[in-house]
Amino acid sequence: MSAPTCTPHQEQHEHQHGPSCGHEAVEHEGHVDYVHDGHRHAEHDGHYDEH
Repeated sequence: MSAPTCTPHQEQHEHQHGPSCGHEAVEHEGHVDYVHDGHRHAEHDGHYDEH
């Protein structure tokens, strides 16, 4: 079994994603991804990962 890879999202975000940020939230493997500009990403260790 391999460890999950971390692929940081390169774009800077002007706001903190959360329940009232206006982006669609999607449950994904024990965390929440946010749909933003046609892709999903989630906060991880001070950055956002592509999912």
